[in-house]
Amino acid sequence: MIRPPARPAPAGAVYFSLLGPLTAVRDGRPLPLGPRKQRIVLATLLSRPNTPVSVDVLTDAVWPDDPPRTARKNLQVYVSAARALLGSTGVDDRERVVHGCGGYRLTIDEGELDTLRFRSLARAGRAAGERGDLRAAARLLREALDLWEGPPLNDLRDSTGVAEEAERLEARCLTVYEDWAEIETELGRGAAAVDGLRDLVERHPLRERLRVAWMNSLHQSGRQAEALAVYDDYRQLLARELGLEPSPAMAALYKAMLGRGRTHRAPAAGRESARGTTL
Repeated sequence: MIRPPARPAPAGAVYFSLLGPLTAVRDGRPLPLGPRKQRIVLATLLSRPNTPVSVDVLTDAVWPDDPPRTARKNLQVYVSAARALLGSTGVDDRERVVHGCGGYRLTIDEGELDTLRFRSLARAGRAAGERGDLRAAARLLREALDLWEGPPLNDLRDSTGVAEEAERLEARCLTVYEDWAEIETELGRGAAAVDGLRDLVERHPLRERLRVAWMNSLHQSGRQAEALAVYDDYRQLLARELGLEPSPAMAALYKAMLGRGRTHRAPAAGRESARGTTL
């Protein structure tokens, strides 16, 4: 599913999504993005919006091992296709993709790209949390997460350059999910995050902050045995895979949970300390 921009877009505007497979819509209709190499160029430009992207970076993304002698000319063709797809800016009718001394620069605003909207919502949510407005923080962070459709750019990860950017995007999404889950627990609504945390832990089993959030949400939901099992599973996994123990903060949380009954609520680990234990 491709989600619409945050504000109504002018007729003919294109909306791109990177938080899942690379997709684009115009006036609610999916756009064909061309062959794979062309999509890789477009994904690379969209991954670095409003910033020059060098020809070398684009070349490495499309041909990581052995670029052809025609690589530069081929890139020009792919960029030309991106220009045709994007059209001009709505402000002064300038081309969206321009070439300068630093490379190709794609001009795009928040309402046209999900990663820009995600970043804006996440910043607003964290700011609300810092000033103590936890309900607003939870709402804004949830809006950001609703843009996340799965592993970013999962259809183009065979390109090393795209895969590296996709991993950075996924790390940001995971951090925002952790922020949101911790705030929900602070609000006494940890049960809302249980299922999502379980799924993410399955995909990222060594990420300790996810485990801590999952433990707290389970315990707050009255599922003490499951919360304790999350710790035991993680301790065994760390010992087996890395020869390590859970962090002192996580071990202290486990001991605290052992001393509480099922009807007691486990306190959420502080967000700053939890970040320090993330693997």
